[in-house]
Amino acid sequence: MAEGQDLKGTRTEGSVTREPVGSWLWRLWWLAVMTAHLLLGAAWWFLAPGGFPLDHPRFWTNDLVPIAIVGLAVLCLWFLHRERMERLRPILPAWAAAWAGLTLALVWTFPITMARIWPVPAALALAMGLSAIGPWRRGGPADRRVLAGSLAIGVAAAIAGAGFAISLRPPAAGTHPIGGMEATDFRNPAGSNLPDAGAIRFGSDIMVQPSDGTLMARIAPLTVSVQPLLRFVSRSQDGAPVVLVPAAMREGPEPRVHRISRADDGGYLLSYNLKGQGPASLRAAFDPNARSIALDAASTLDRPVFSHLNAYCDIEVRGHHRLSLEFSPCPGSLFGLVRPGIPFGRPALFAYVRADRTILVVEATNGEKGPFQALDRGRLDPSDPLTITLHDQGRPVARLTLDDFAAQADTTLSPTAGWGVPVNAIEFALADDRPSATASIFITLAGTSVGRGWDCVTHRAGTYRNRIRLAPLR
Repeated sequence: MAEGQDLKGTRTEGSVTREPVGSWLWRLWWLAVMTAHLLLGAAWWFLAPGGFPLDHPRFWTNDLVPIAIVGLAVLCLWFLHRERMERLRPILPAWAAAWAGLTLALVWTFPITMARIWPVPAALALAMGLSAIGPWRRGGPADRRVLAGSLAIGVAAAIAGAGFAISLRPPAAGTHPIGGMEATDFRNPAGSNLPDAGAIRFGSDIMVQPSDGTLMARIAPLTVSVQPLLRFVSRSQDGAPVVLVPAAMREGPEPRVHRISRADDGGYLLSYNLKGQGPASLRAAFDPNARSIALDAASTLDRPVFSHLNAYCDIEVRGHHRLSLEFSPCPGSLFGLVRPGIPFGRPALFAYVRADRTILVVEATNGEKGPFQALDRGRLDPSDPLTITLHDQGRPVARLTLDDFAAQADTTLSPTAGWGVPVNAIEFALADDRPSATASIFITLAGTSVGRGWDCVTHRAGTYRNRIRLAPLR
């Protein structure tokens, strides 16, 4: 052929062979697609949590599926490099089928969230599907075995894509709201209504901020603040991973106080409304003999709430020189606080309660990533209070007791932590590298702060109670 088209679709001009622009763009497109899947699969395998049992969906999606994606991408890149169109012919449609199955399952599983963004994965599936036609057009008619093989591979890929999407669905709610004090308990309290009251003070060292129920107490040298109302920091309407949810729609409502009343014993009763979530209540009372304060908070969820981050109780400690914590199920063991590296770096420290009622204090391997090394363990039954003693430079200064954490905590395995860690957590850390930096103790009944990912878990509808006592230790 002097000038014309050869058997592979290239054009020859004298002794120079030129590839048509369309064929070159087609190869470049699939090179980009395969490279992207190769990198994403490798990153997913490296970053995703492991240690799940065989019967857990995350074992398959985190350990096996990424390897399959990487292997198939490498195989397609090799065939593409060698121009083995007869080998690519039955495989390329599988990528489009996987994305089509993923898109359909995401829309079915998360209809609210995907209503805005489904065209993006659908467009990727369509583009890959149309570009997969090339080898079929240039390779001539295929026999039935090739067609059957391609169909089988495509169906398997579609099922895998749909299975991955369904695996993102939050597990069944495992929290246990215990009810108790309700906001309606305060409709006819003794004393007068004080709607415009400022800070509620119990002496010069203790006050409660009515706007959000935050307690602030000075127990020299410490200043301790406690937020006892259940708050949702990052949530999703239908349980979709919050990375898919617009930032403006993630944060839960702020509490709005609508009644403050004085009780017969000198304490205060406060009732709140959280729009779209439900009512909340707080009772604050001071014991002048023990110099301690008791908070009795109740937060009612009118419907289940899907969330990534939330706070059952949020505590901050300032004024210390070197703070350490002692948990009542692990007497005598002090745990210092550090600033963890996020997402990589210095290992994070936290505690959690397993389904067998063992409480473990653990250290991560890297940042918040497991496996997690147990530093100490004890037993915390549902009826047991959890006491956290605050030590400064080894000296006990204050004691914080939570009566209801163990009874309400969800012990379902966390989809973001892995390695047997449940969704409840008691995280403790410093704000920076200084030993005297502000310390935070972040307690959740069910969340996915620990580990990697933006998955949601569920708080069951009902009333969650949080009885807290903060007392100095002389």
